[in-house]
Amino acid sequence: MSKRLEVCELRSADDDAVFAIYGSEQATEHLSFEPRTRDEVRQIVDRSIASASATEREET
Repeated sequence: MSKRLEVCELRSADDDAVFAIYGSEQATEHLSFEPRTRDEVRQIVDRSIASASATEREET
């Protein structure tokens, strides 16, 4: 963390922002996966939220 960076949990409202990256051919050009569809991104976000809520976290 820094004065300019704040890290927070992924929320279902973030799916458009995630899709902007995961759905972009340019953004995924050098990643290990092809661009995702909006439905695939929604599933990724849902799984990430479920996984995060299943793991207890300590606030620092």
